[in-house]
Amino acid sequence: MASRHIRAIAVSLAVALAPMSAGHVLAQTVATAASLQTTIQTAARSAAAQPGFARLSAQAKAAAIQAAIAGALAGTGASSEVIAAALVQAVAAGTVSAGVAIQVTAQVAPEMAQQVAQAPAVQAQLAATGQAATVTQTASTTDAGAPSVLVSLQGAASTAPAGGEAGAGAGGGTTTVAPAPYDPCAGVVAAYCGN
Repeated sequence: MASRHIRAIAVSLAVALAPMSAGHVLAQTVATAASLQTTIQTAARSAAAQPGFARLSAQAKAAAIQAAIAGALAGTGASSEVIAAALVQAVAAGTVSAGVAIQVTAQVAPEMAQQVAQAPAVQAQLAATGQAATVTQTASTTDAGAPSVLVSLQGAASTAPAGGEAGAGAGGGTTTVAPAPYDPCAGVVAAYCGN
């Protein structure tokens, strides 16, 4: 009989303390932009470790990295503001390219995509690599009610003299402008963008 009472008291204490300890753990694991850097790096590395990753095109590598990072960040429960700040920090650190950061933001925190695209670190990396990004918010929303975002990434235009003569005089011809392809690994020091 005494053992039943002891068990009942132990069960009552466990039930009463469980919500307190869960709240304590929750309070200790609030995500910050700095703490999400490890999440971003780990997700990128794990995507790059997949069989056949090295043989993928640059665009396919970027898509795999974006999917891995987006999934990892969505699973953290971090706010859109924290996710956006973490992605800007990752660009500044050279962990991800500006284009990858903007695309991931458009997936997991679409309302912050324009802010990430305009962040000084993102703009600096785009300019340094001769690339540009355009973020357009559409009238539709996602299933979660967030605004839908379209991101256009492109390389800077390259110019070549018309007529094929590189030594043509200053007033002798027009130039043609051809957009360069977007390079998702331009400016990125992370190993996953290697061969």
